[in-house]
Amino acid sequence: MSNTKNIVVLCNNRMAFPAIQTLHGIHKLHTIGVVAGNEDVFSFCSLFAAQTGINLILIEKGKLNSQLEELFENNTIKYVFTMTFPWKLSEKLIEKYPNRFYNFHYGLLPEMRGCDPVFESVRRQQKETGITVHAIEKEIDKGAVILKRLLPLDATITHGILCTKLSYLGQHIIPELLTLLESNSKAVLQDEATANYYKKPTASDVCISWQHQDANAIEALIRACNPWNKGAYIQWKGWNIRVLEASKTNHSSEIKEIPGTILKIDEDIGLVVQCYNDTQLRINIVYTDEGFMSGHKLLAYGLQKGEQFANL
Repeated sequence: MSNTKNIVVLCNNRMAFPAIQTLHGIHKLHTIGVVAGNEDVFSFCSLFAAQTGINLILIEKGKLNSQLEELFENNTIKYVFTMTFPWKLSEKLIEKYPNRFYNFHYGLLPEMRGCDPVFESVRRQQKETGITVHAIEKEIDKGAVILKRLLPLDATITHGILCTKLSYLGQHIIPELLTLLESNSKAVLQDEATANYYKKPTASDVCISWQHQDANAIEALIRACNPWNKGAYIQWKGWNIRVLEASKTNHSSEIKEIPGTILKIDEDIGLVVQCYNDTQLRINIVYTDEGFMSGHKLLAYGLQKGEQFANL
């Protein structure tokens, strides 16, 4: 493998950082493109570029094609890797530069198409996820698969922890991926029979529905919203509260309570809520405009045993 700096990385999230560092370490990284307006990612990449001499550009949506065209005027550019990049590349550009564009999809394809497979994998309590590197085509997430690597999931993982694990997996597969690309290894077409597409999570997707979700489903949703949404939403008397951590529990009650009912709230046992299908959940950590706190501390705001959270 030559040491020619011939790879461009387009990114919009910290998940790309380990792979960027590896590409630089093996002398393959030419340019980093960061979405304009993403100050956190730009801050890291600008410091990295200043220390390493790597070219850094701010990508503007309306100028995306022309900016990439300009990069390809440098004849050394061979591949463009997109990692958490939010914008679609034009069909004209893909056709003009065939076998140049590849996407790092932080989920399994074709089962987990969409912009946030991390959220869906955790929320749906999947047993495994992974990274799929595929050729970029005119239709999103449908290109032939170059490389796929699996990552097992446990029942405690959060969105944030999974992002970190996937970012390091993306780093580790770089050498193998480059070998496959340089050897023109045959890509594998995706099986449309097993394909699913999940849209970007909406407000309703991150709200807890006590009457329709059991304790397992709610706890998984909470982990899927931690930390990017500061938890999953619940509501009491019009007051929005976000739950960051919870755990399934068994709390016996002589009376079968309506889902959403507070079964217990004190310092010893915590805040326990009735869920669908006669299951119970202990709410451990919440976030409000007043700050982060233990669930039982909502007692100080007037929340009492027997009251009910709204069914959102």
